[in-house]
Amino acid sequence: MLARSAARAREFAVRSALGASRSRIVQQLVTESVLLSLAGGILGVISAKWGVKLALAAVSFDLPRSENISIDASVLLFTLGVSVTVGVLFGLAPALKSSKLDSQLALKEGGRGFTSVHGRAQSSFVIVQIALTLVLLVSAGLLFRTVRHLWESDPGFDTRHTTTFKVGVSRSLTRTAESTRFAYQQLIERIRNVPGVQAADFTDLVPLSGQDADMPFWIGSEKPASLQDAPRLLNFLTGPDYLQTMGIPLLRGRFFTMEDTTKSPCVMVIDSVFARMYFPKSDPLGQTLSAGFEPVGPCQIVGVVGHVKHWGLGGSTQYTQNQMYFPLYQDPDQWVASNYAGLTVVVRTPLDASTIMLAIKAAVYAAGSDQPVYDIHTVQQIASESMSSQRFPMILLGAFAVLALLIASVGIYGVISYSVTQRLHEIGVRMALGAEKRSILAMVVGHGLRLTVVGLAIGATAALILTRLLSSFSHLLYGVGASDPVTMIAVAAVLAFVALAACYIPARRATQVDPMVALRYE
Repeated sequence: MLARSAARAREFAVRSALGASRSRIVQQLVTESVLLSLAGGILGVISAKWGVKLALAAVSFDLPRSENISIDASVLLFTLGVSVTVGVLFGLAPALKSSKLDSQLALKEGGRGFTSVHGRAQSSFVIVQIALTLVLLVSAGLLFRTVRHLWESDPGFDTRHTTTFKVGVSRSLTRTAESTRFAYQQLIERIRNVPGVQAADFTDLVPLSGQDADMPFWIGSEKPASLQDAPRLLNFLTGPDYLQTMGIPLLRGRFFTMEDTTKSPCVMVIDSVFARMYFPKSDPLGQTLSAGFEPVGPCQIVGVVGHVKHWGLGGSTQYTQNQMYFPLYQDPDQWVASNYAGLTVVVRTPLDASTIMLAIKAAVYAAGSDQPVYDIHTVQQIASESMSSQRFPMILLGAFAVLALLIASVGIYGVISYSVTQRLHEIGVRMALGAEKRSILAMVVGHGLRLTVVGLAIGATAALILTRLLSSFSHLLYGVGASDPVTMIAVAAVLAFVALAACYIPARRATQVDPMVALRYE
């Protein structure tokens, strides 16, 4: 707005000479500014309406009250208020400046420029814009690299070609514990016989789903005095083919078999983290373990499997890390009804999920049409959802950073354009004294780059401080530090390039100044 008002100095001088008052000129410029701001506000609301839909599509399904996020009356009123306020504030400064012009001087073409330095306030605004843009870009960049590292991390199982779903087994088949076990065994056999299914089995917990089943435990026969104070483990209730289906490695011993039933000795399998922590110098195989508030056991440890990142791909340590697997068909009778009802079927197949699910549904419905198949997800979808705490702020910060980058480039262009307008006389003198076009170009671009360098330095300092102090942000990072130099350098390079492009147009216009026109009235 300052650049435009400076370029229209002659127009305002003519209006003033024809009788326009100072308040009339101020009113005209403020009105133009408010109209531009309102137009921007309307465009922003339209963009936001589409942006909210895109943002919600990237939100985890368990985000509280996500269904209430929408463009409503309060948002529209806020947008209207901000638009009018911005229009008045940023239209008032150039309006007051233009209203103070000397009409006699402004009517002379050579009077458009001055040799003194102008625009310190404008330059300060640009520096702040660049600094804030760098902070946003760095934050978005760190989260982008975090999501990339998370996706490339090893979760402890194979996320590819695996689909999960639940089946509402008919109540007529689950009247007793024994009939329930038999019904579920028949169900999984039908699913395994579907062409294209490589492996399938049940689990009560799907890794990365956020489900919880931690419980107290103790090793050996001596029960702790207080179960509340006992160490905890995460218990997976699974069938014998679960490891093969999920691609979890068996490190030692064996996993469950169909012979591990309520009529055979109780067995358990632990993970590598559990083994390292509680059996660092001894063999866990053959040791006894009891777990639960209504304890099961003592059960013999018969195997050790690889650790699964159940709480997130980043391997968050704030939750229970010890993991235990208990055989599904040894589940005590009193718990069968509740535990079996919450089981999830995991299927490994190279076929597309939508294709294989048609065949699986047909196999399930063959035993009864009252057995719905629901809650269908691929494991890759579940893994993607587990990154929502990083991905959603990355999308928001990225969108805001792009907008800030656009605004900063417009700000740089405006300030440099304003500077060129103010320095037309100086540029004309330089060219009359023999200055080459490339030196004029370097002078103008150099001014913009100096502002950029100062803004980058301030922004980099602010980014380093904020990303370290804001624990809620630093806890989201994985595989990358808050002061990651690669991200900082890449963002600074992008900003410098955008600033250079924004400076080039007014700089090129400066090289085309005719010194005779600039000095005609001097």
